Amino acid sequence: MRLGEEHNSCREDKISGLPDEILVLIIDKLDARTATETTILSKQWRDLYTHSHTGYDLTVDDILPPRYHRLKQIVVEAKARYEAEKNALKLDGSYASRDWLYSFKDWRWKVCLLTPILQRYERWAMRRYVKRVNAFLLAPDNVQQRSIQKLRLQACGRSDFTDQWITEAIGRWGVEDLELVIDNSSWRYDFRLLDGCKNVRLKRLVLSNCYHRFAPNPLTFQSLTSLTLCKESLRMLHVLDILENCAQLVDLRLKDSGCRQPAFSIVIPNSQLKSLQLDNYNTVSVHLASVPYLETFACRGQPTIIRYGDVPRLRHVSLNFLQTGDNGKDDSSGSNRTYQLSKFFGGALPSLEYLVLQLRGRQMWIEPTAIPVRLNHLNKLFIANVPMNWDTIWILCLVAAAPALESLHVHFDNNSEKASAAGSLDVQVEHRPHHHHLKELVVIGFDGAAWQTGFVKQIIQASPMLERAHLLDGHVVEDEDRELVGLEIVRRRREWHECERSEVLRDLADGISSPHLEIVLE
Repeated sequence: MRLGEEHNSCREDKISGLPDEILVLIIDKLDARTATETTILSKQWRDLYTHSHTGYDLTVDDILPPRYHRLKQIVVEAKARYEAEKNALKLDGSYASRDWLYSFKDWRWKVCLLTPILQRYERWAMRRYVKRVNAFLLAPDNVQQRSIQKLRLQACGRSDFTDQWITEAIGRWGVEDLELVIDNSSWRYDFRLLDGCKNVRLKRLVLSNCYHRFAPNPLTFQSLTSLTLCKESLRMLHVLDILENCAQLVDLRLKDSGCRQPAFSIVIPNSQLKSLQLDNYNTVSVHLASVPYLETFACRGQPTIIRYGDVPRLRHVSLNFLQTGDNGKDDSSGSNRTYQLSKFFGGALPSLEYLVLQLRGRQMWIEPTAIPVRLNHLNKLFIANVPMNWDTIWILCLVAAAPALESLHVHFDNNSEKASAAGSLDVQVEHRPHHHHLKELVVIGFDGAAWQTGFVKQIIQASPMLERAHLLDGHVVEDEDRELVGLEIVRRRREWHECERSEVLRDLADGISSPHLEIVLE
């Protein structure tokens, strides 16, 4: 290394070691061109100007100090406590106005005190964020062309430069995967501004609180293969019109809709859509009227009535429902509305092969009645997060409707309320069928309780071909990066006392003669 290079290297190392607050002050004094060429940046932002990188995550959270997040958490927790106290008083029937008023004043005091502080932090951070993103995306024409395949922008509130950021990212830098998240506000963008650009390679688009200004035919949508719309992005009245223009769309996700909709009907017979996810979409019913290539469907939120139309290739369905009260919170008092399992399998039921159910709530809202439809092609069933105080007869009814079932996974939520004295031990399904194809039974959250043992024994007695019954402690988690119907089992080794283990195994084996059955208890 030459002397000059060594000197520059030492100087860069010293500057790079400065605290971020000092680096922010330095960057604020730089113009856009200088900021683009300089290496005097904090570690997170230095990577943005390294041409070997192809993916960038530009978030305002990198600028906001830890104190901001602590104060914001206080506001969130104060509001949650207020809502909990208000709901508790409503459940008692006596509004106890004095206690409710105290709770309201306490919450309002904290919010009024902390909101201006949070807003000052946000304005401070956004001024610096805008300068940094401008330096990166709105660089002069003579700056070397970058390779930007993936870009995530997360802003806190509006900016006059948002339109330019989107246009430059997609039209100039050729971003293929763009995620735009705008917190505490919303933004409209006319995607027809990109119709004249020659460098558009956008394939995946995620919009949160950003929506299309005009519905008619932006060319950008025609090349999309993945589209995710969140929060205010779903307020657009022409979602289906946009989908009709997404000729190459394979993956569609609609998340966190703010307004309640009576029904959602999807009719796009010419689309290539294979995967559809509705995450807290807030709709009463869903009708998959005509989606000929759909293979995977997932729905999460409040219970939603589902009807299936022309979906001949649909094989995987995942339903994750939590019964809530009118305020959208977990209803501790239960709800007068109950659902039959058939409400989730209405219409021309396709040949489902894999079904995942997560039906949750403090009070059982599933009616334990037989399902009139037959799941004749179902070979794998995963039922997760079953509350401990729910009866299991509805599970037996569901299994009875799947004569070809080969694998059954059931997870009992140990964190929920404990089961009542009337478990499933004495539950008998009328005309109990035999499961001639069931080979695998996995029960997660098994603790040896009598009602759990009774449930497992009923399955074993009705399954002459069962090869393995695996009973284990643990829980399940969802991974956003996994396929929509994927759940991961997190095992937790239980220390069984030898006497207790022997007693459970003896109860399960009593009256059962199956030499090829293996029962694993851990």
